[in-house]
Amino acid sequence: MPLPRIAPTGASAPEFLALVADDVTREGVRQAVAQFGWRQDRVREGGVAAARAYLETSPAPALLLVDVSDSDDVLAAMDGLAEVCDASTRVVVIGVVNDIALYRGLMELGVSDYLVKPLSPEALAEALRRAEHRERSGSGARSSRSVALIGARGGVGATSLAVSLAWGLAHEQQLRTVLLDLDLQFGAAALSLDLEPGRGLRELLAHPERIDSLLIGSAVSAESERLRILAAEESLDAPIDLGPDGLEALVTSLAENAEAIIIEAPRRLDALSRAALARADLVGVVTDLSLPAMRDTQRLLNLLSLSRAGGEVLLIGNRIGGVAGEAPRAEFERAVGRPLDLAVPFDAKAAAAAAEQGKSLLSVAKPGPAATELRRLVGRVAGTEPVAAAAEQPSWLKRLWEK
Repeated sequence: MPLPRIAPTGASAPEFLALVADDVTREGVRQAVAQFGWRQDRVREGGVAAARAYLETSPAPALLLVDVSDSDDVLAAMDGLAEVCDASTRVVVIGVVNDIALYRGLMELGVSDYLVKPLSPEALAEALRRAEHRERSGSGARSSRSVALIGARGGVGATSLAVSLAWGLAHEQQLRTVLLDLDLQFGAAALSLDLEPGRGLRELLAHPERIDSLLIGSAVSAESERLRILAAEESLDAPIDLGPDGLEALVTSLAENAEAIIIEAPRRLDALSRAALARADLVGVVTDLSLPAMRDTQRLLNLLSLSRAGGEVLLIGNRIGGVAGEAPRAEFERAVGRPLDLAVPFDAKAAAAAAEQGKSLLSVAKPGPAATELRRLVGRVAGTEPVAAAAEQPSWLKRLWEK
Protein backbone atom coordinates (compact mmCIF):
# COMPACT_ATOMS: atom_id res chain seq x y z
CA MET A 1 0.00 0.00 0.00
CA PRO A 2 1.70 3.28 -1.05
CA LEU A 3 2.25 5.92 1.56
CA PRO A 4 -0.06 8.86 0.82
CA ARG A 5 1.30 12.12 -0.47
CA ILE A 6 0.94 15.26 1.60
CA ALA A 7 -1.95 17.58 0.83
CA PRO A 8 -1.28 21.31 0.39
CA THR A 9 -1.81 23.18 3.63
CA GLY A 10 -0.67 26.71 2.78
CA ALA A 11 2.57 28.54 3.48
CA SER A 12 2.69 28.06 7.26
CA ALA A 13 5.15 25.58 8.79
CA PRO A 14 3.70 22.05 8.86
CA GLU A 15 2.92 20.19 12.07
CA PHE A 16 5.94 18.00 12.58
CA LEU A 17 6.82 14.78 14.45
CA ALA A 18 10.14 12.93 14.54
CA LEU A 19 10.69 9.51 16.08
CA VAL A 20 14.41 8.78 16.25
CA ALA A 21 16.14 5.77 17.81
CA ASP A 22 19.50 7.13 19.02
CA ASP A 23 20.55 10.13 21.08
CA VAL A 24 23.11 11.49 18.61
CA THR A 25 20.69 11.60 15.66
CA ARG A 26 17.92 13.02 17.86
CA GLU A 27 20.16 15.93 18.78
CA GLY A 28 20.94 16.49 15.10
CA VAL A 29 17.24 16.50 14.29
CA ARG A 30 16.60 19.05 17.03
CA GLN A 31 19.28 21.32 15.57
CA ALA A 32 17.75 20.93 12.11
CA VAL A 33 14.17 21.68 13.11
CA ALA A 34 15.31 24.70 15.11
CA GLN A 35 16.03 26.36 11.74
CA PHE A 36 12.30 26.17 10.96
CA GLY A 37 11.07 27.30 14.38
CA TRP A 38 9.30 23.98 14.97
CA ARG A 39 8.70 22.66 18.47
CA GLN A 40 11.60 20.75 20.02
CA ASP A 41 9.29 18.47 22.02
CA ARG A 42 8.09 17.00 18.71
CA VAL A 43 11.43 15.16 18.40
CA ARG A 44 10.99 11.95 20.38
CA GLU A 45 12.59 8.57 21.00
CA GLY A 46 11.37 5.67 18.88
CA GLY A 47 11.18 4.08 15.46
CA VAL A 48 8.60 2.57 13.11
CA ALA A 49 6.75 0.72 15.86
CA ALA A 50 6.48 3.89 17.95
CA ALA A 51 5.31 5.82 14.90
CA ARG A 52 2.57 3.28 14.23
CA ALA A 53 1.46 3.28 17.88
CA TYR A 54 1.30 7.08 17.85
CA LEU A 55 -0.71 7.25 14.62
CA GLU A 56 -3.20 4.67 15.87
CA THR A 57 -4.24 6.94 18.75
CA SER A 58 -3.35 10.51 17.74
CA PRO A 59 -3.93 12.86 14.78
CA ALA A 60 -1.30 12.45 12.10
CA PRO A 61 1.22 15.26 11.54
CA ALA A 62 1.65 16.83 8.14
CA LEU A 63 5.35 15.89 8.16
CA LEU A 64 6.70 12.74 9.80
CA LEU A 65 10.36 11.82 10.19
CA VAL A 66 10.80 8.19 11.20
CA ASP A 67 13.91 6.16 12.05
CA VAL A 68 13.90 2.63 10.56
CA SER A 69 17.30 1.54 11.88
CA ASP A 70 15.63 -0.83 14.40
CA SER A 71 13.64 -2.67 11.70
CA ASP A 72 14.76 -6.00 10.25
CA ASP A 73 12.47 -5.62 7.22
CA VAL A 74 12.24 -1.91 6.47
CA LEU A 75 9.88 -2.14 3.51
CA ALA A 76 7.45 -4.37 5.38
CA ALA A 77 7.55 -2.07 8.40
CA MET A 78 6.89 0.99 6.26
CA ASP A 79 4.10 -0.79 4.41
CA GLY A 80 2.48 -1.43 7.78
CA LEU A 81 2.94 2.20 8.76
CA ALA A 82 1.16 3.23 5.58
CA GLU A 83 -2.00 1.57 6.85
CA VAL A 84 -2.34 4.15 9.64
CA CYS A 85 -0.86 7.17 7.87
CA ASP A 86 -3.25 10.03 7.26
CA ALA A 87 -3.79 11.10 3.66
CA SER A 88 -2.06 14.41 4.45
CA THR A 89 1.17 12.93 5.85
CA ARG A 90 4.52 13.21 4.09
CA VAL A 91 7.21 10.86 5.37
CA VAL A 92 10.99 11.31 5.56
CA VAL A 93 12.89 8.15 6.51
CA ILE A 94 16.33 7.78 8.09
CA GLY A 95 18.24 4.52 8.54
CA VAL A 96 21.61 2.79 8.49
CA VAL A 97 21.42 0.75 5.27
CA ASN A 98 22.93 2.38 2.17
CA ASP A 99 21.29 0.37 -0.59
CA ILE A 100 19.83 1.58 -3.86
CA ALA A 101 17.21 -1.20 -3.94
CA LEU A 102 15.94 -0.12 -0.51
CA TYR A 103 15.88 3.51 -1.62
CA ARG A 104 13.85 2.69 -4.71
CA GLY A 105 11.48 0.50 -2.71
CA LEU A 106 10.84 3.34 -0.28
CA MET A 107 10.25 5.78 -3.14
CA GLU A 108 7.72 3.36 -4.65
CA LEU A 109 5.92 3.34 -1.30
CA GLY A 110 5.64 7.12 -1.57
CA VAL A 111 8.32 8.13 0.93
CA SER A 112 9.49 11.71 0.36
CA ASP A 113 13.16 11.08 1.13
CA TYR A 114 15.54 8.49 2.61
CA LEU A 115 18.73 9.53 4.39
CA VAL A 116 21.52 7.30 5.72
CA LYS A 117 23.12 7.81 9.15
CA PRO A 118 25.29 9.47 10.32
CA LEU A 119 23.57 12.70 9.33
CA SER A 120 24.54 16.33 9.68
CA PRO A 121 21.92 18.84 10.84
CA GLU A 122 22.41 20.60 7.48
CA ALA A 123 21.51 17.46 5.50
CA LEU A 124 18.47 16.87 7.69
CA ALA A 125 17.33 20.46 7.32
CA GLU A 126 17.63 20.27 3.54
CA ALA A 127 15.56 17.07 3.43
CA LEU A 128 12.86 18.66 5.57
CA ARG A 129 12.95 21.80 3.43
CA ARG A 130 12.41 19.70 0.29
CA ALA A 131 9.47 17.94 1.91
CA GLU A 132 7.94 21.25 2.99
CA HIS A 133 8.49 22.71 -0.48
CA ARG A 134 6.65 19.79 -2.08
CA GLU A 135 3.86 20.21 0.43
CA ARG A 136 3.36 23.81 -0.69
CA SER A 137 3.97 23.26 -4.40
CA GLY A 138 0.33 22.46 -5.07
CA SER A 139 -0.93 25.70 -3.52
CA GLY A 140 0.78 28.46 -5.43
CA ALA A 141 4.44 28.01 -4.40
CA ARG A 142 7.05 28.97 -6.99
CA SER A 143 7.62 26.12 -9.46
CA SER A 144 10.96 25.29 -11.00
CA ARG A 145 12.07 27.48 -13.93
CA SER A 146 14.65 26.39 -16.50
CA VAL A 147 16.86 28.81 -18.44
CA ALA A 148 19.20 27.84 -21.27
CA LEU A 149 22.06 30.16 -22.22
CA ILE A 150 23.99 29.80 -25.45
CA GLY A 151 26.81 31.90 -26.86
CA ALA A 152 26.52 33.20 -30.40
CA ARG A 153 30.27 32.62 -30.71
CA GLY A 154 33.07 31.35 -28.54
CA GLY A 155 34.52 33.97 -26.22
CA VAL A 156 31.37 36.08 -25.75
CA GLY A 157 31.19 35.14 -22.06
CA ALA A 158 28.23 32.74 -21.97
CA THR A 159 29.86 30.70 -19.19
CA SER A 160 30.56 33.80 -17.12
CA LEU A 161 26.94 34.92 -17.48
CA ALA A 162 25.59 31.45 -16.64
CA VAL A 163 27.74 31.28 -13.51
CA SER A 164 26.74 34.80 -12.40
CA LEU A 165 23.07 34.12 -13.06
CA ALA A 166 23.14 30.88 -11.06
CA TRP A 167 25.11 32.53 -8.23
CA GLY A 168 22.71 35.48 -8.08
CA LEU A 169 19.63 33.26 -7.99
CA ALA A 170 21.10 31.13 -5.20
CA HIS A 171 22.77 33.79 -3.05
CA GLU A 172 20.71 36.92 -3.65
CA GLN A 173 17.29 35.50 -4.51
CA GLN A 174 17.66 32.57 -2.07
CA LEU A 175 16.50 30.00 -4.64
CA ARG A 176 17.70 26.41 -4.76
CA THR A 177 19.59 26.47 -8.04
CA VAL A 178 21.34 23.93 -10.28
CA LEU A 179 23.84 24.99 -12.95
CA LEU A 180 23.99 22.29 -15.64
CA ASP A 181 26.95 22.49 -18.04
CA LEU A 182 26.18 20.40 -21.12
CA ASP A 183 29.62 20.78 -22.69
CA LEU A 184 30.90 17.50 -21.29
CA GLN A 185 34.41 17.81 -22.72
CA PHE A 186 35.26 21.52 -22.67
CA GLY A 187 32.79 23.01 -20.20
CA ALA A 188 34.20 25.54 -17.72
CA ALA A 189 31.30 26.26 -15.34
CA ALA A 190 32.72 24.20 -12.47
CA LEU A 191 36.24 25.47 -13.11
CA SER A 192 34.96 29.06 -12.99
CA LEU A 193 33.87 28.44 -9.40
CA ASP A 194 37.08 26.59 -8.46
CA LEU A 195 35.24 23.27 -8.23
CA GLU A 196 36.12 19.80 -9.47
CA PRO A 197 33.46 18.48 -11.86
CA GLY A 198 31.53 15.60 -10.36
CA ARG A 199 31.45 12.13 -11.86
CA GLY A 200 28.38 10.69 -13.46
CA LEU A 201 26.76 13.37 -15.60
CA ARG A 202 27.39 11.47 -18.82
CA GLU A 203 25.88 8.32 -17.31
CA LEU A 204 22.81 10.24 -16.20
CA LEU A 205 22.30 11.63 -19.70
CA ALA A 206 23.00 8.31 -21.41
CA HIS A 207 20.77 6.18 -19.14
CA PRO A 208 17.64 8.10 -18.16
CA GLU A 209 16.08 4.94 -16.72
CA ARG A 210 18.71 4.98 -13.95
CA ILE A 211 18.17 8.56 -12.84
CA ASP A 212 17.31 9.01 -9.19
CA SER A 213 18.27 11.46 -6.46
CA LEU A 214 21.11 9.27 -5.15
CA LEU A 215 22.83 9.13 -8.54
CA ILE A 216 22.27 12.84 -9.09
CA GLY A 217 23.69 13.54 -5.64
CA SER A 218 26.87 11.65 -6.48
CA ALA A 219 27.33 13.64 -9.68
CA VAL A 220 26.87 17.19 -8.38
CA SER A 221 29.48 19.56 -6.97
CA ALA A 222 28.24 21.86 -4.20
CA GLU A 223 29.20 25.54 -4.35
CA SER A 224 26.96 26.29 -1.36
CA GLU A 225 23.80 25.06 0.31
CA ARG A 226 21.62 26.50 -2.46
CA LEU A 227 23.89 26.20 -5.51
CA ARG A 228 24.81 22.87 -7.10
CA ILE A 229 26.86 22.33 -10.24
CA LEU A 230 26.42 19.42 -12.67
CA ALA A 231 29.39 19.29 -15.00
CA ALA A 232 31.87 16.85 -16.50
CA GLU A 233 35.35 16.63 -17.96
CA GLU A 234 35.11 13.71 -20.35
CA SER A 235 38.00 12.31 -22.33
CA LEU A 236 38.65 13.68 -25.81
CA ASP A 237 39.41 10.22 -27.20
CA ALA A 238 35.87 9.42 -28.32
CA PRO A 239 32.95 11.56 -29.53
CA ILE A 240 29.97 12.05 -27.26
CA ASP A 241 26.67 11.28 -28.93
CA LEU A 242 23.74 11.70 -26.56
CA GLY A 243 20.08 12.02 -27.39
CA PRO A 244 17.47 14.24 -25.75
CA ASP A 245 15.76 11.62 -23.56
CA GLY A 246 18.38 11.74 -20.82
CA LEU A 247 18.23 15.52 -20.60
CA GLU A 248 14.45 15.52 -20.31
CA ALA A 249 14.55 12.94 -17.52
CA LEU A 250 17.38 14.71 -15.71
CA VAL A 251 15.78 18.16 -15.79
CA THR A 252 12.45 16.69 -14.71
CA SER A 253 14.14 15.04 -11.74
CA LEU A 254 16.12 18.17 -10.85
CA ALA A 255 12.91 20.21 -10.92
CA GLU A 256 11.54 18.23 -7.98
CA ASN A 257 13.97 19.99 -5.63
CA ALA A 258 15.47 22.94 -7.52
CA GLU A 259 13.61 26.20 -8.05
CA ALA A 260 15.92 27.34 -10.87
CA ILE A 261 17.85 25.26 -13.40
CA ILE A 262 20.42 27.13 -15.47
CA ILE A 263 21.63 25.20 -18.51
CA GLU A 264 24.68 26.20 -20.51
CA ALA A 265 24.06 24.80 -23.99
CA PRO A 266 27.08 24.03 -26.21
CA ARG A 267 27.31 26.16 -29.35
CA ARG A 268 27.93 23.12 -31.55
CA LEU A 269 24.14 22.52 -31.54
CA ASP A 270 24.19 18.74 -31.18
CA ALA A 271 21.03 16.84 -30.21
CA LEU A 272 21.60 17.56 -26.52
CA SER A 273 22.05 21.29 -27.06
CA ARG A 274 19.02 21.54 -29.35
CA ALA A 275 16.90 19.70 -26.79
CA ALA A 276 17.98 22.14 -24.07
CA LEU A 277 17.04 25.13 -26.22
CA ALA A 278 13.70 23.60 -27.15
CA ARG A 279 12.56 22.59 -23.65
CA ALA A 280 13.80 25.53 -21.54
CA ASP A 281 11.26 28.00 -20.20
CA LEU A 282 13.56 30.83 -21.28
CA VAL A 283 16.51 30.96 -23.68
CA GLY A 284 19.20 33.61 -23.52
CA VAL A 285 21.39 34.22 -26.58
CA VAL A 286 24.67 35.76 -25.40
CA THR A 287 26.65 37.87 -27.84
CA ASP A 288 29.21 40.62 -28.11
CA LEU A 289 28.88 43.34 -30.77
CA SER A 290 31.49 42.03 -33.18
CA LEU A 291 30.62 41.49 -36.84
CA PRO A 292 31.02 37.68 -36.69
CA ALA A 293 28.77 37.58 -33.61
CA MET A 294 26.25 39.77 -35.42
CA ARG A 295 25.98 37.21 -38.19
CA ASP A 296 25.76 34.21 -35.85
CA THR A 297 23.28 35.91 -33.52
CA GLN A 298 20.97 36.45 -36.46
CA ARG A 299 21.28 32.80 -37.43
CA LEU A 300 20.57 31.61 -33.88
CA LEU A 301 17.55 33.87 -33.55
CA ASN A 302 16.18 32.50 -36.82
CA LEU A 303 16.66 28.94 -35.56
CA LEU A 304 14.96 29.69 -32.25
CA SER A 305 12.02 31.33 -33.99
CA LEU A 306 11.34 27.96 -35.61
CA SER A 307 12.18 25.60 -32.72
CA ARG A 308 10.57 27.74 -30.00
CA ALA A 309 7.56 29.21 -31.75
CA GLY A 310 6.27 31.81 -29.31
CA GLY A 311 8.82 30.83 -26.63
CA GLU A 312 10.59 33.55 -24.63
CA VAL A 313 14.06 34.45 -25.92
CA LEU A 314 16.34 37.10 -24.43
CA LEU A 315 19.10 38.74 -26.43
CA ILE A 316 21.94 39.55 -24.05
CA GLY A 317 24.81 41.74 -25.12
CA ASN A 318 27.93 40.97 -23.08
CA ARG A 319 31.37 42.51 -22.69
CA ILE A 320 30.10 45.66 -24.36
CA GLY A 321 32.98 48.03 -24.97
CA GLY A 322 35.57 45.31 -24.53
CA VAL A 323 35.84 43.96 -28.09
CA ALA A 324 38.06 45.60 -30.67
CA GLY A 325 36.14 46.67 -33.75
CA GLU A 326 32.68 46.11 -32.30
CA ALA A 327 29.73 47.55 -34.18
CA PRO A 328 27.67 50.42 -32.74
CA ARG A 329 24.77 49.06 -30.71
CA ALA A 330 22.10 50.61 -32.93
CA GLU A 331 23.70 49.11 -36.04
CA PHE A 332 23.96 45.69 -34.40
CA GLU A 333 20.31 45.77 -33.37
CA ARG A 334 19.17 46.75 -36.85
CA ALA A 335 21.17 43.92 -38.38
CA VAL A 336 19.79 41.19 -36.09
CA GLY A 337 16.26 42.56 -36.26
CA ARG A 338 15.61 43.23 -32.58
CA PRO A 339 16.98 45.26 -29.66
CA LEU A 340 19.18 43.89 -26.91
CA ASP A 341 17.20 42.97 -23.81
CA LEU A 342 20.25 43.49 -21.61
CA ALA A 343 23.68 44.96 -22.27
CA VAL A 344 26.43 44.04 -19.81
CA PRO A 345 29.46 46.34 -20.10
CA PHE A 346 32.96 44.89 -20.00
CA ASP A 347 34.39 45.13 -16.48
CA ALA A 348 38.08 44.23 -16.79
CA LYS A 349 38.83 44.47 -13.05
CA ALA A 350 35.90 42.29 -12.06
CA ALA A 351 36.72 39.75 -14.78
CA ALA A 352 40.31 39.50 -13.57
CA ALA A 353 39.22 39.18 -9.93
CA ALA A 354 36.65 36.49 -10.76
CA ALA A 355 39.22 34.44 -12.69
CA GLU A 356 41.88 34.82 -9.99
CA GLN A 357 39.57 33.98 -7.07
CA GLY A 358 37.42 31.31 -8.73
CA LYS A 359 34.22 33.26 -8.11
CA SER A 360 31.31 34.53 -10.16
CA LEU A 361 31.63 37.91 -11.83
CA LEU A 362 28.54 39.13 -9.97
CA SER A 363 30.01 38.27 -6.57
CA VAL A 364 33.17 40.35 -7.12
CA ALA A 365 31.89 43.20 -9.30
CA LYS A 366 31.74 46.58 -7.59
CA PRO A 367 28.60 48.71 -7.89
CA GLY A 368 28.33 49.97 -11.44
CA PRO A 369 26.76 49.32 -14.83
CA ALA A 370 28.00 45.71 -15.16
CA ALA A 371 26.66 44.66 -11.75
CA THR A 372 23.41 46.49 -12.47
CA GLU A 373 22.79 44.61 -15.72
CA LEU A 374 23.73 41.27 -14.19
CA ARG A 375 21.21 41.85 -11.40
CA ARG A 376 18.59 42.84 -13.95
CA LEU A 377 19.12 39.42 -15.56
CA VAL A 378 18.86 37.65 -12.19
CA GLY A 379 15.71 39.60 -11.33
CA ARG A 380 14.11 38.89 -14.69
CA VAL A 381 14.68 35.15 -14.35
CA ALA A 382 13.50 35.12 -10.72
CA GLY A 383 10.49 37.29 -11.51
CA THR A 384 11.44 39.83 -8.85
CA GLU A 385 13.06 43.21 -8.61
CA PRO A 386 16.88 42.98 -8.65
CA VAL A 387 18.47 42.52 -5.25
CA ALA A 388 21.35 44.68 -4.03
CA ALA A 389 22.60 45.90 -0.72
CA ALA A 390 21.39 49.36 0.26
CA ALA A 391 24.94 50.67 0.23
CA GLU A 392 25.21 49.62 -3.41
CA GLN A 393 22.17 51.60 -4.63
CA PRO A 394 22.91 55.18 -5.61
CA SER A 395 19.73 57.19 -6.06
CA TRP A 396 19.87 57.19 -9.85
CA LEU A 397 20.19 53.40 -9.88
CA LYS A 398 17.24 52.98 -7.56
CA ARG A 399 15.13 55.17 -9.86
CA LEU A 400 16.25 53.08 -12.84
CA TRP A 401 15.12 49.86 -11.17
CA GLU A 402 11.78 51.37 -10.25
CA LYS A 403 10.94 52.21 -13.88
